[in-house]
Amino acid sequence: MIATKQSFNEYAIHTILGALIVSLSACVVGPDFKKPDLPISNSFTREQKAADSKQAGLVGADWWKNYESPELNKLVDLALKHNSNIASATSNLKLAQQNTIAQQGYYFPIITAGTSRTILNNGVSGSSSLNGIGGAGPGVGAPTYSVNNAGLSVGFVPDIFGGNRRAVESLKGIENNAKYQLAALQITVVTTVIQTVSQETTLREELRLAIAAEQSASKQLEHLRRMTAIGYNSGVDLASQESAYAAVSSQLPVLRKLHDQSIDMLNVLCGEFPSAMLNIPNIDSIKVPKELPSAVPSAWIENRPDVKAAEEIVRSSNAQIGVAIAAMIPQISISGFTGATAGAFSSLKNTLNRSWSETLNVNQTVFAGGTLLARKRAAEANLESSLSQYKTAVLTAFQNVADTLYAIDQDKASWEIAKKNVEATRKIYQHVQTQYDKGYASEPALLSAEQAYLISDINRVQAYALYLGDTAALYQSLGGGWSGPDKK
Repeated sequence: MIATKQSFNEYAIHTILGALIVSLSACVVGPDFKKPDLPISNSFTREQKAADSKQAGLVGADWWKNYESPELNKLVDLALKHNSNIASATSNLKLAQQNTIAQQGYYFPIITAGTSRTILNNGVSGSSSLNGIGGAGPGVGAPTYSVNNAGLSVGFVPDIFGGNRRAVESLKGIENNAKYQLAALQITVVTTVIQTVSQETTLREELRLAIAAEQSASKQLEHLRRMTAIGYNSGVDLASQESAYAAVSSQLPVLRKLHDQSIDMLNVLCGEFPSAMLNIPNIDSIKVPKELPSAVPSAWIENRPDVKAAEEIVRSSNAQIGVAIAAMIPQISISGFTGATAGAFSSLKNTLNRSWSETLNVNQTVFAGGTLLARKRAAEANLESSLSQYKTAVLTAFQNVADTLYAIDQDKASWEIAKKNVEATRKIYQHVQTQYDKGYASEPALLSAEQAYLISDINRVQAYALYLGDTAALYQSLGGGWSGPDKK
């Protein structure tokens, strides 16, 4: 107990400061977080050797500008600002931040102030007195009287064993997880915008070439009909050409549908309605990045947001073990009250009506049916699960890079072959055009050469779109924009 002359305010301040010092200097129960061991491989693919891996290439935060398309840059900026999924993830991050701040509030005492007025009836019609209320009670004929209270209370739970610190640490892990989830989503949205633009421009170009091929096939069919009518071709030849024309024509509705749907998807990615009219670049205006990034595993794996997010879940799960252990240890709380009680509000300031109290509580759970032990074991199992999920995230990251590297190699080869085929069919078409102009080649031969050239050009556009999509996937698999392993 404190001396009678010491005020409650002084006592409360000294007690709370002492408890704070004890809390901050006390031990923290539960295991300290240890960064999970990072599974490392010496190569991405089965063919790649450790010596072949290049030092990590630096990838700028605005890596999509490497495609050298101002129109594409504007679409990406629009998506980053207005995409609804990004907005939702941003709100989730704010939610996690406020939960952490709210838990940190338990480091400090809770102070409440209050006042009350109670009307009582003592059931006595004669004289009476109210002792301890600061003055005479109600007089004769006044059985009903009022009691007024005003006070200030302070409650504090010192974090002696670090249970609250572990709770804050756990929530901080969830907050960091939300931050990295947002970063991963932003990279995914950018990658999807690039791939969708590539798809739309490809379908647009395919549709243009397919219309030209359909017109050429139509001319060839009309020519064959004339030749069949005068007996130069058989009905079988005509039927074959009609079938070929139908095959070319049937592609147009499919391409139109896919093209319209790709525009709808791009609009929604950018936070617009499907009816919006966006400025979409042409396929040839989007350049393959001159230098694609390369990195050794130890450099890039640290910067993948999904791997970082998985690491923060491990941190949160590890801290929950400490929270569970703290619940098994005696719980200590300190509370105090100072106030006054009087029959009238004006009398509350009278020092004779003032009172104070202080309480130290120590509670220990003796029996809870195994609940506390089960929660500790559950937290330990959850940590094991989080570590397994972290390993899965790392292995998946390696798989993403390996898949992308294989795709880039093969799709680039397909694109190179498609370009050579276009050049060959173009030369054939030009040669037949010259022969036709001189009267050495027939119109059907010219139309056939034209259709072969158009089809080869469609294949080139498709191959280029696949290759472009692979490069965007490579940036995504390496964690998007980053500046090396030390980036925070």
